[in-house]
Amino acid sequence: MIGFWLINMIVPNDPEEASISTSSGEWFLKRYVEFIKSKDAIKSRNQCAHTYSIEIATSLRTDKSAACDAALEEMTPILLGSSFLTGLAVTARMSLPHSDISIFEPTSHWPRERSMGSGNPCVNTSNEFFIVLEKFIVAWPTIGQSEKTLILIHHWLDALGCWSLEDLYLSATTLLQIIAATEEQRAGNDMSYFQAIQSAANRVGISPLSRDFKDMRNNLIHEGKLLGGSFTGTDIEACSIVVSDVMNWFDEYIHAVMKLGPVMKKRYSKHDFISLNAYSI
Repeated sequence: MIGFWLINMIVPNDPEEASISTSSGEWFLKRYVEFIKSKDAIKSRNQCAHTYSIEIATSLRTDKSAACDAALEEMTPILLGSSFLTGLAVTARMSLPHSDISIFEPTSHWPRERSMGSGNPCVNTSNEFFIVLEKFIVAWPTIGQSEKTLILIHHWLDALGCWSLEDLYLSATTLLQIIAATEEQRAGNDMSYFQAIQSAANRVGISPLSRDFKDMRNNLIHEGKLLGGSFTGTDIEACSIVVSDVMNWFDEYIHAVMKLGPVMKKRYSKHDFISLNAYSI
């Protein structure tokens, strides 16, 4: 058996037990005995805590090492997919006591342990969560690599862990820059930043972003402030609308390219960002 303690995994409806079907078999999840205390610590006290155990029957005693390696590699999309779906830094740093594989230091491919507040899931139920997570894991070895999903989800977590609106927006538009570069590589011709994002939206069948995302980014980079330049916004509310549009567009893009189905729950509105510190306004 290979198993770990999961940190910050909070699934809608707080299921007692659940399973994830992958090419390696069935991963079984079970709620931590102190789950209620852990959930309170995560949501109300800005702490990190164990919430679930996860294990798979693959064993060094009965299976080839390649099978164990394959199962262990699935932990990366399990953790990154769970982080993306919940808006929390879901990770692991301890093996279960009876696990055949013990980790002394988690791989850097896994999210680092950090408080992300109460989270903001893009699914409504535990059933939706596990259906979408399994699709994410299926897409990981192929589409996930060509779309650079590893760096996108890690950097997206960095954006959510921001300390200012400027910090968040620079991270969010870096995500778009990575997507734009991927689009240029796919198309095989040079495109402007704006053209590449429009092309990416058209390719995957989602609504394009307005020019505001580029104009506000350019002003922040070139003038050191959110307002001004070609961006027509006049206050923090206008900036917050642009930020929420970008973050919701990113959700739609990941769902489309990773073949996760439609976004079950729109995550962001201007109210999620309007209270952030904005030192350049």
